[in-house]
Order: sequence, then structure tokens, then C-alpha cells
Amino acid sequence: MSVNNLTGLLKVVMVDDSPVIAERVQALLSDLVNVAFMGVARNTASALLLMNDHQPHVVILDIHLEDDAPLINGMDLITTIRKTYPQVTIMMLTNLAGPQYRIKALALGADYFFDKSNDFHKIPETLKEFTQSKN
Repeated sequence: MSVNNLTGLLKVVMVDDSPVIAERVQALLSDLVNVAFMGVARNTASALLLMNDHQPHVVILDIHLEDDAPLINGMDLITTIRKTYPQVTIMMLTNLAGPQYRIKALALGADYFFDKSNDFHKIPETLKEFTQSKN
């Protein structure tokens, strides 16, 4: 899809170090009308470059990012995204789904918090609602 054809589409990027998870999310999003999957970053540095290049509406973000551990993680990236891209919707998608992570992520500015083990079906549903509210 060329950049010229993206007008009116909900642009989504993903930050996750698992190629399997990234492929699964991309497959889910490929079935959605009005949603453009703009790419995957495996760490915070590449995430910020990807966001700068594509100016997404939504970021799907994992907490644990192997390339950045133990110095930084997706929680730290929430804060950076909120400062730099305050209008971006942040969806946490993580295996670290305990209440302490949910509370912290939402307090830092995540809009949604999904468990990788149980909530994959919520991603397309949430994006559909988001695109409908934009129209």
C-alpha cells in the first residue's frame, strides 16, 4: 500500500520482540477495512523511528522487549510516547498481565491493556470501534 493511499485509514504500528506475535497481529489486522498495518519494531529505538516515519494513530506495545532488557521496557516507552505523540492510542498487549502491570500501564497513559494469552480477539474489535468513532 503506498503512502498516498493511506488517507482516512487508521495507521497502526506494533512494538514487540516476538515475530510470531507480530505476524499474528498483522494477520488479524489484514482483515480489517480502514486499518493499515505500518510495521513492527523490536525495541524502543526502532519504535520511535517507526512512529516518526509513519505518524500512527495506534501503537500496539508489549512490556517486555528483549533487545532493551533489563534497562528499559514497554512501560518506559509509554511515557515517551505520551510526551512525544500525545494523540496516539496505546494498546498494551503482553504476557505480563498481572494487575500490577495493568494498573501501572494505565496510570502511565496506556489506553487499553490486553493479555496475549486471552485477549487477541479484542484487538480487531477495539480497532473497529475506534474506526467507527472516527467516522
